[in-house]
Amino acid sequence: MARTKQSITKKDGYGVGKSTSQEVSVFSKIKSMVKTDTKSYYIIWRYAPQLLPNQNLKTFDDLKNNYKVFTAGVTENNCENWLTEENVQTAVKWLLKRLHQKKMIELYNIYFDRAKEDTNAFKAFTDFSEKFFADGQSSELLNILQGVSDEDLNEE
Repeated sequence: MARTKQSITKKDGYGVGKSTSQEVSVFSKIKSMVKTDTKSYYIIWRYAPQLLPNQNLKTFDDLKNNYKVFTAGVTENNCENWLTEENVQTAVKWLLKRLHQKKMIELYNIYFDRAKEDTNAFKAFTDFSEKFFADGQSSELLNILQGVSDEDLNEE
């Protein structure tokens, strides 16, 4: 009979010790979208090189020499052409959105610190907070209008 997680860890079933993040890594997420290590490394190097273990890869040749998944036939031009593929564009958009969220969190912290001493900054902080923490759902009116055709709007 198999032991339960609780009997193994003496906890609630989650691992203890090393990182127990429930989220997949950026690399794993991108790879699940584009299906190859080569494309994944290229996307991360191009748009978020700070996420690579070796952050000193300044040129494509540095990238190619550092990761063996880049075979002799892979050129920078080949990789640039990948950017026209739908799955690659989806992965790039996902990565840029994640980076944008990180910047928004940093901006939130800056506004918060400034709001402690300045009433104008406090106003900016509250405005920013409303938008930052909005649930992202469109209004009921927009939902209704999406079902209305352009012809219906032009009728007199």
